[in-house]
Amino acid sequence: MTVMQLVRKTMPFLLSRIVIYGIFGVVALLFLGIMIGIGFLLLKMFGEGSAAFIIVMLFAFGGIYGGLRFLERYVLYMVKVGHISVVVELLRNGQIPDGKGQIAYGKDQVKKNFGSVNVAFVIDKAVHGAVKQIQRWMLRVGEFFSFVPGAKNIIGILNSIMSVSLNYIDEAVVSYIILRRNEERAETVWKSASDGVVLYAQSWKGIIKTAAGAVLLIYAFSIIIFLVFALPLMGIGRLMTLNSPELGFFTGAIALIAAYVLTVVLKRAIVDPIVTIAMIRSYQMSIKNLEPEIDLQQKLLGVSGKFKNLFNKGNEAPAQQASPPSPVNIAT
Repeated sequence: MTVMQLVRKTMPFLLSRIVIYGIFGVVALLFLGIMIGIGFLLLKMFGEGSAAFIIVMLFAFGGIYGGLRFLERYVLYMVKVGHISVVVELLRNGQIPDGKGQIAYGKDQVKKNFGSVNVAFVIDKAVHGAVKQIQRWMLRVGEFFSFVPGAKNIIGILNSIMSVSLNYIDEAVVSYIILRRNEERAETVWKSASDGVVLYAQSWKGIIKTAAGAVLLIYAFSIIIFLVFALPLMGIGRLMTLNSPELGFFTGAIALIAAYVLTVVLKRAIVDPIVTIAMIRSYQMSIKNLEPEIDLQQKLLGVSGKFKNLFNKGNEAPAQQASPPSPVNIAT
């Protein structure tokens, strides 16, 4: 199943993200507008030499960023893991069980495989930290060949690709955890997570091609969308300050902030789920029929403290047999 087929088949999740991020974008722009009004009021009260306007804008930017993090942690994370669950099932069987919608199926899978979305989030962050340390180790190993002509440029490109792809590798490892639980393997989610990280280290060469394409997509989309929003907004700001040219800097800054917010919202709503699907598919195809290599596992334990913590958690408690699938509720 191709990436675009998976995107089309999981469109309910994509539409859910667009709606949620769209609402957030509207609220963020309204908040930004209010803060701009307060900023200009302070400008009139204290004069242009005052730093009040800049402080207000920094507060506004921080508030929007904090709101985005809150939204992604407490609202959208369930949607993301549910989406991953459906993608895993489609890659495994080509369809999800009859009688249940995708959103409901994804939600049930999160509860079945992790117990709660909070457990999934904690595991995701642990995997992210371990993979980050392992990627740094890989790049340090590559630096031994920096004496080769052109090697530094190649290492720099790989560093950029791996840095961006890091945001999606943890979701790929989560997909491995879900796959193992669906296969009813007698192991804890922490054990599956540590094995999934080892398999990533084994197969990263196959995944790097997809990661490179994802990086190009992300940069191209972000630059184009930013310019699409920034240029008109800066033009409008210039027209609004024709009689007050001294305010041109402030309106320009506001235009850039608004364009950046809109770009981030659209990128996370549309591009991120597509890239996540591509990385999960590439990861699942690359690790097919592979088993974690013990020698590599031992090496990773020596180079990554966070992977060692992940590995130890996987061996703290005896693996429990996965519970049998719960009955499917047939819609009437």
